[in-house]
Amino acid sequence: MQVCVIGAGVIGCAIALELRRRGFDVTSVDKNGDAGHGSTSSSCGIVRRFYSQPGMIAMAHEGWHIWADWRSFVGDIEGDLIEFPCPGMIFIPPRLDANVLATAAEMQRIGIKTHVLSPAELKERFPFLDVSSYYPPTPVSDPRFFEPSEHQIEGAVYEEDAGYVVFPALAAQNLRQAAERAGVVFRFNRRITAIEAGATRRFRLELTGGEAIDADVVVNVAGPHSGVINRMAGVTLPLETRPLRREVHAQANPLYESGVPLPIVGDLDGGIYFRPESRGRDIIVGSTDPQCDVLEFVDDPDNFDRGVTQLYRERQSLRLMKRVPSVTLGRPRGIADLYDVTLQDWYPIVDRTDRPGYYVCIGTSGSSFKSAPVLGMLTAQIVEACESGRDTDVAPIQLTLPRIGVSVDTRFLARNRATLKTTSTVIG
Repeated sequence: MQVCVIGAGVIGCAIALELRRRGFDVTSVDKNGDAGHGSTSSSCGIVRRFYSQPGMIAMAHEGWHIWADWRSFVGDIEGDLIEFPCPGMIFIPPRLDANVLATAAEMQRIGIKTHVLSPAELKERFPFLDVSSYYPPTPVSDPRFFEPSEHQIEGAVYEEDAGYVVFPALAAQNLRQAAERAGVVFRFNRRITAIEAGATRRFRLELTGGEAIDADVVVNVAGPHSGVINRMAGVTLPLETRPLRREVHAQANPLYESGVPLPIVGDLDGGIYFRPESRGRDIIVGSTDPQCDVLEFVDDPDNFDRGVTQLYRERQSLRLMKRVPSVTLGRPRGIADLYDVTLQDWYPIVDRTDRPGYYVCIGTSGSSFKSAPVLGMLTAQIVEACESGRDTDVAPIQLTLPRIGVSVDTRFLARNRATLKTTSTVIG
């Protein structure tokens, strides 16, 4: 059976590899010049397991085990493999309420090294962090922004061995090499211009340069371009995805010279997340999208401002300086790119569609990098099941996660799901 995977980011390459391992003939098409050259290259590559949904916790934990043993997953390939340092991650929620404690308990239940810390315990372990509460975050223009807080955070969740992939695009390229070795054909520098009904197979995909691909199955993993591809295929989903412009900024790490290790921090109380970069010399900081910040959705994913802006730099870097007071504001450094987010709940959509043979793994940007290998397995199972006659709407995939010994009911990623309880943010 011929499958065309549209998109060769880290998730698209993982899907192509898993489909090939299951015996499908796979061609991957991407408009860029190599795997991971789209939004994957701008990911912060954070691999954490703190999620509101137990199924996502388990999938992220399985993903952590794969990243930690990457050589076994991709096999014997040439060149450099990804680096995966694990400095741990601190989550600072607005409130240490029953939902947060339940998440921490679920993480502990499946074997994740998780600790709930009081403000005093957090300060003792990480004395460079300010434990003041800044919730709800305010715009930099608000006169109250620089006022000292009279309140402390309620506590934090410490994920002891969370980590990050140093060079996210390399992860996609490692997967591409593994997939090519298995027999996947990659077609780079090719845009899809039309998706029509085929004469001998279900689909005929027209490419730039006058080429065409005939396929029985199409999998849309096009990231910020996923909506464009769906419209081209005449596919409408109950959930909408849209490209969201994001910026990540860099500041010098004041702890580097003293040798004090910096963990990853998801500061939902302060409205940012940050992690070490450049082997600890820098800190990169992104936004957790507090309500006071206007989200910048983009209509055309091929036409947006790729330059970093003073607005984003100030609100992210100044919030970082409040949480880590020893940080100073350096020269502007950062990147701007697009995420693909599901508007309803910011969780991915991994499912079949109402057009036979057309599947999606979309709305995955930022938060789903960590689960890319697992999403590859899930998507391949959905394709295999549906193409064998199973109705996954009626009988959803129960995804077995062999490394952690857990099975997940994956209907929470379906296109027709109810609204999920989430933080509606991306950390990564």
